[in-house]
Amino acid sequence: MALVHNVKATIESLGQVELSGIKLETAEAKLLDVGSLDLDRHVAMQPSAIAYYGAMKKEAERNLAMLKRSKDRWEKKQWALAKAAVLSGITAQWKPTLADIEARFITDNELELESREKSIDKAQEEVDTLDAWYEAWRQKSFALQQHVKVDSDERWNASGSIMGDGSEQSGGKVINSDKLREVRDIMIKRRGWRS
Repeated sequence: MALVHNVKATIESLGQVELSGIKLETAEAKLLDVGSLDLDRHVAMQPSAIAYYGAMKKEAERNLAMLKRSKDRWEKKQWALAKAAVLSGITAQWKPTLADIEARFITDNELELESREKSIDKAQEEVDTLDAWYEAWRQKSFALQQHVKVDSDERWNASGSIMGDGSEQSGGKVINSDKLREVRDIMIKRRGWRS
């Protein structure tokens, strides 16, 4: 499907695009540090980073699953060969056990088993690393949301002046503290519904 191909190509190219002078594929720590660049740059790069790192994580997961399936198929074939080899050596006095077949399987395939297990371990490490990096970006989304909320609240509070009686004056109207709290609670609930 052309759409899937186009989306995949776009996501892969995001690693090469410079966001605030940094390519996503470099995975520099300052990309996650909200204090390192201005807030607008962090907000602008967030969707691209989530798409790119999420896709890389999924690709690593697919690679790991493929390696595990391949090892499973190979082991079944080799197990059958080991079983046939053990059964061909049966005498009337000796009946092989599963342990005998397993021993033959391991003896015949020790180097290949080690190689496949190392490949799977390496792929698992890649998945774990990308998962941690992706989770950090998801947490950064939350941090940005909170930072924007605090910034918005500060701007909103700075727009009026606090009256000596605990009320706030805005646009010529006096708003008491209870009404102000009620409006803030409504805003918080609305934000919660969108999340």
